[in-house]
Order: sequence, then C-alpha cells, then structure tokens
Amino acid sequence: MKKVVLFLLFFLSLTSSAVFAHTALESANPAEGDVVTEELQEMVLEFNTDLEQGSSFTVEDERGQEVPIGVEIGGQSMTGTLGAAIANGTYTVNWEIIGADGHPIEGTYTFTQEVSKDSVPSEGTEEAVPSEDESADQGGTEEPQNENLAAPQETTNAPYVMVIVLIVLAVIAVGTLMWVSNKRGS
Repeated sequence: MKKVVLFLLFFLSLTSSAVFAHTALESANPAEGDVVTEELQEMVLEFNTDLEQGSSFTVEDERGQEVPIGVEIGGQSMTGTLGAAIANGTYTVNWEIIGADGHPIEGTYTFTQEVSKDSVPSEGTEEAVPSEDESADQGGTEEPQNENLAAPQETTNAPYVMVIVLIVLAVIAVGTLMWVSNKRGS
C-alpha cells in the first residue's frame, strides 16, 4: 500500500506543473481601463505563452462596430495596427489565442480614448471622425460615461478538466492496485 501512495504522489508531482499552468494575458498597451490621450496607432497584447496561428484580436467601439485593425503574431505577442484614427470613446478588445499547448483561450477588456480636440493629428494619418457622443455635445446634451468597466476575463475549462481527469485516473489506479493486492493476499 505504501508503494501505491508513493507512486501516486510521484505521478501527481510530475503532472502538477502542467495541470496548474494557465495561459493568460500578461500585459497590453493600451491596458484594461487605460485612458489614451494621444492618437492610437498601434496596440500590443503580450501573453505568457508562444502563440499559434489562428490567434487574433478585434476592437469594437461603444456601438459594437468593429474597428479595422491589422494583426500580426510574433512569439508571445500580437501587434495590431489601426488603419485610421479612431474617435473618442470606450473600446472593447476581444482576444482569442491558441497557446503552445493547443488550447484556445479568450478574453476581453476595455479602454477609453480621450484625445483633446486641440491636438493635431500626426502627419500621414486621417483625422478622427467625431463619434455620436461628440456630435451630441455640440447640441448641448451629453451622455454619461460608463465608469464601471469590466475586468479582463478569461474563459477556459482546460485546467479544471485536466485536474478532474487526473483525479479520476488516480482513483481508478488506487482502486485497481488495492483490488489486486487484496486478491493476492486472499
């Protein structure tokens, strides 16, 4: 029986680092909750694993309209280049990656762009088109800004499923070994 317990502890110690490793967004520019005050031209998302082809991210404005962005994958990061200047407002970044382990992971976060109307767009870029909120501001009405921004979220069941599978296998192994040792002892 001691050998069975030692074998199980050894087996679990070998697999524990793989089971509890969790692919995640390490950093982003702009990051969750950032207020961008200069014209945004590039976005960078850094992860804690190498990214496979098929990984990507999108950016949506407050109305859910997707902003045109070219995404390039390199090692553990994705870089997005905006095709044109974006209007002031809150934007949602939706990312989906396939990590080195092959498991798909996704998440979302928001940031706000508040470029001053006095700032001059940099040479070679298009001027930002005013959002509906800015158009409404000229008429004297202003919509309140949402200050309750959602925290980044990751949705994956991979680590939990792996833990459950390993526990079931361990129980089956212990039960089988106990049954075999009882049969030999009889």
